[in-house]
Amino acid sequence: MSEHTDSLAHRLTRLLNEPGLAADAVTRLISADAVFGYLDDALRSGGDLPARWAARPGCGRSGFHEVTDHYDALSEALRCTGEPVTCWRALARARDRWALLKAALASGSPLPEPWER
Repeated sequence: MSEHTDSLAHRLTRLLNEPGLAADAVTRLISADAVFGYLDDALRSGGDLPARWAARPGCGRSGFHEVTDHYDALSEALRCTGEPVTCWRALARARDRWALLKAALASGSPLPEPWER
């Protein structure tokens, strides 16, 4: 059942799409990083994919590098530290890469390398 990963993916989307005030960016980024960490752990350990993802586990290498690049850029943006403006920009980068990653996975791309089964 994918309820756990569905919930985490939804929570991450909401955190990134509703960033709040710039003054809240540090806290929001830390929260988004934590949620992504939980989702990442669940998927690395073989948890069910979120229901809307039509990814092709173990389907080969076509498109593999693109989704892995999105995964890596998202992860990097979420680990950013600094002043609120720096974190605000990191949230925007994370939002964009999360959207690209979700779109790729929903359209049947292979899983990024860390989630490959």
